[in-house]
Amino acid sequence: MGKKTAVFFMILALLAPVPLAAAQQPAGKVWRIGILTSAWVPWHSQTNGFREGLSQLGYVEGRNVVFEALAAKGDSAVLPALAEELIRKKPDLLFCGAAPEALACQRATRTIPIVFTQTGDPVKLGLVESLARPGGNITGIGSLRGMLTAKRLELFKEIAPSLKRVLVTYDPREHEEKEAVEFARRAAARLGLTLIERPIADPLEIEPGLAELRKGGEEGILIVQANPNLNIPGRSLEVATSNAIPTMYPSSFWTQYGALASYGADQYEQGKQAARLAHKVLTGTLPQDIPVELPRDIKFVVNLKTAKRIGLTVPPEVLFRADRVIR
Repeated sequence: MGKKTAVFFMILALLAPVPLAAAQQPAGKVWRIGILTSAWVPWHSQTNGFREGLSQLGYVEGRNVVFEALAAKGDSAVLPALAEELIRKKPDLLFCGAAPEALACQRATRTIPIVFTQTGDPVKLGLVESLARPGGNITGIGSLRGMLTAKRLELFKEIAPSLKRVLVTYDPREHEEKEAVEFARRAAARLGLTLIERPIADPLEIEPGLAELRKGGEEGILIVQANPNLNIPGRSLEVATSNAIPTMYPSSFWTQYGALASYGADQYEQGKQAARLAHKVLTGTLPQDIPVELPRDIKFVVNLKTAKRIGLTVPPEVLFRADRVIR
């Protein structure tokens, strides 16, 4: 074997994937992972993606990993108590679905490693010291929800060329939602759209805001909501469905339930991405040394069934660009 050939095979050997069993896994160790989500059920697109991601890395549920998943069912007021409940079970790691969950866990423990996802800007939220060096016991995946709002509105206009006015509701207490509205405001001016902004900070304000939509005849709804306490996405979809109003969402979760379109990070893939960070932690890397990542999988989804139901013809070139078309 020549010298160059030998070097070539040595490089291949170094690049070859390392089996999980050899990746610093203690023999016989059963990992305990606590999961905290604001969703109505503990297992949904994001948490299922996290579980599947760990499975692909060799973590077999019931054999070398057990999960304890708790759901706040849309009530962020119970998150601190749920976080404490998880900590009492002495998990090796906590996985948090979004900013409210991550903040609750961070306040509850400074020692148990935390991996978060979908948090907006974690530096502004005070979750981490910097993206490159998170510090403390926490790391995870940020969110591009706000920054993607302009592109989301552009696609909305392309899907529905006759769009003139767009209603956007948001929680004025949520930094990410206010930031998203600012992006939408600038994009609307550039696209010749009238953006109708409705701040909603209380569940009791949702119905009047949506009733105004029905009366005013706005031609589209742009969703930027992140606060689980305000079920704006769900209620907006109900109103849009009954009134044949096109909608644009930041998550493909809603397109499967009848939203016209979505553009944003795929929650399932985001969960899998977070699983890779969790694996790093479980195999010995400190969270403070793992840089915060951004979502890798941004998808544009169009629900053609909804388009047909509301009498909208989506331009063929838009369908061609979609990552997924629900027919």
